[in-house]
Amino acid sequence: MDRKDVSPRDSAGAGRAVSLPALAPLLDVDGDLEALERVLLALAVRPEGAGATRAWLLRWDERRGLIEGWCRATAAGEGEALEQALGRARRAAPAASEEDRRLRSWAESPGHLEGALSAAWRGAGSLPGAGGDQPGAPWADALRVVATRLLRGTRPFGLIVLEPPAGETDETSVGRAESLRAAAEAALAAQSRAAEARARARQATALTEFAAGAVGSMNLSEAFHRLARLAASGTGARGAAVYLAGDEGAPRVEVAHGPAGLRDRLAQGFLAVAGEVIESGRALAGARPEDAPHVPADVAGETSAWAVQPIVAYERRLGAVAVYDGAERHEPLPGFEPHALEFLATLAGTAALLVAHAGALGDLRRATQRQREQGSRLRELDRLAGVGELAARVAQEARNPLASITAFARRAQRAIEDGDPQGEYLEIVVREAERLEAMLAEQQQYAQLERPRLRVQALNAVVQEALQRSSETLVRRRVRLLKKLAPDLPSLLLDAPRIRRVVENVVAYALECVSAGGRIQVETRRAAGFVLVEVAFDGQRKGGDLLEQLFVPFATGPAAGAAVGLGLAQQIVREHGGEVRVRGESEWSTIFSFTLPVSGNEDRRRSPERRSVRGDRRRRGDGPPTGPA
Repeated sequence: MDRKDVSPRDSAGAGRAVSLPALAPLLDVDGDLEALERVLLALAVRPEGAGATRAWLLRWDERRGLIEGWCRATAAGEGEALEQALGRARRAAPAASEEDRRLRSWAESPGHLEGALSAAWRGAGSLPGAGGDQPGAPWADALRVVATRLLRGTRPFGLIVLEPPAGETDETSVGRAESLRAAAEAALAAQSRAAEARARARQATALTEFAAGAVGSMNLSEAFHRLARLAASGTGARGAAVYLAGDEGAPRVEVAHGPAGLRDRLAQGFLAVAGEVIESGRALAGARPEDAPHVPADVAGETSAWAVQPIVAYERRLGAVAVYDGAERHEPLPGFEPHALEFLATLAGTAALLVAHAGALGDLRRATQRQREQGSRLRELDRLAGVGELAARVAQEARNPLASITAFARRAQRAIEDGDPQGEYLEIVVREAERLEAMLAEQQQYAQLERPRLRVQALNAVVQEALQRSSETLVRRRVRLLKKLAPDLPSLLLDAPRIRRVVENVVAYALECVSAGGRIQVETRRAAGFVLVEVAFDGQRKGGDLLEQLFVPFATGPAAGAAVGLGLAQQIVREHGGEVRVRGESEWSTIFSFTLPVSGNEDRRRSPERRSVRGDRRRRGDGPPTGPA
């Protein structure tokens, strides 16, 4: 057949083309895209429309670069009104037949189109040709066909292939095809606008829902689940995920939304993309999974269009939200619509503000809690300061009568005969009076402790001297002393008398707790940039009894006197830049340890801010550790 390009504007047969009133039902689009396509094909095979015997609709899949067979229609017998035929097509698709399955399996790249299809795809208008020009096509058995390209806005949508009725001239067939094309493109544009309007309405509803939850009682976990759900529904995606930036830069999947068998795997598959988005702070989107960096092959096979938007608040990159569609996406546009990406960006921005405000509220709550704790601590310190001042005055006043008691007891000792039973009682009076006087002296030292006088000293020698001073008590109590003094300790900047007092006070506390025949072990060793001194003993105690009185200088109870010594020891060690710890371990019921820095302790010692932070924290629950050091 001799073919030539004909358009309705220059064709004498254009007057038989379908009229606009007959196309009005096509323009009334309130369904989805597939309903519109069915209505279009129904009109193509109606006498009031293109009047074709058969019609085929081919879709353009930009993602794969193929023109694919999609749906078809065949002219029915007379008797059914146009409105009824179009309404039936709009409501439901006919049952798939073997010819429908054959059409769906046909696909061709634009470069392999032949004849009228190739010229129509290049924009040459509606063109007649022979069906056999495209070998293997579902219309290859047709003697004549007319092909016309459809646009959706400015982008290609697909092709319509019409088989004109026998005896109809090419001019008439082309004119009908052109009128059908014009009506179809107007309907596609209207459907696109309606779909965008519906999508924007959904997106506005989603944003309102998320914003309402953000100012309500919704916690962050609920907010992230809602964010993923609304991101998917607002963009029309089949899956979504929320990622949060990790402490070391690597993001983690916080929430995955989508089909139960795929959502976690798909969310993990886009983890590398989310990491790139979080790091750069820029959104990424693509129409093909291969556009996404580092997506595993199995995940790429399950997805098509995707988009990842960063969650950034006040220049802080907090995370990202991703949406991705399924592999069977058949939208004319391969990627997400611009309005969908705008919605995703707005949703991510709202989520960023929610996360930032939640963090700020958390910081505010913690600051308020710290303020309350500090107020309570200040009140406690004021009370202790008053108690300490009173105790210092009492100690000063009590030392004079204690000195008199001691002097008169010794005078009475000298006045009695040797072997007099009263001598033993007087000895007890003298010993206990001297112990009370030493305790009061330590209380005064604790309240009036001066800055240490430092010199380079050998720590082992100081420890040996302290143990020598305690030897008499050790022998009297029949307590076995174990010494493990490391010979390779470096010399340290020390106030030797005060460090000796630390060892003496800790050993004195141990002696009060160890029963007769018990053991005390004193060990020194190097530990990184510190020298460690440990005093371990195996006395019996109930859980919590030791901690209740530790380091409290004016506590009451059976360990009150030793606690004054421990409080003094702790203050001395801190003045040297060290730290006191206590724990229980294996055969030893209690192990006291304190550290002294090998170098740099002068700067630590002169930093009052550091000492104030590391003050007596036991009452707040964050004092000296009681577990293993």
